[in-house]
Amino acid sequence: MGFTDPFFTSLSFLTGLFICAMSGTLAVLTFLLGPNDTKANFVVTMSLIAFGFGAATMRVTFEPVRACLVGIISSLL
Repeated sequence: MGFTDPFFTSLSFLTGLFICAMSGTLAVLTFLLGPNDTKANFVVTMSLIAFGFGAATMRVTFEPVRACLVGIISSLL
């Protein structure tokens, strides 16, 4: 598996997107609904770290996924 495999890179990009969406939602909901204690602060900190990992995964896999999608679209047209 490498960045030349379109299935692997697309799945990695979607995984990063899912991680960003879920951890961002958890952080925002904890800000809005959670009490201001150490447990809520821990949840927010871990959610923001997870958001960073998801965003980094999306950044690394964006170019190969874009190239793959451009190839697919150009072959259809």
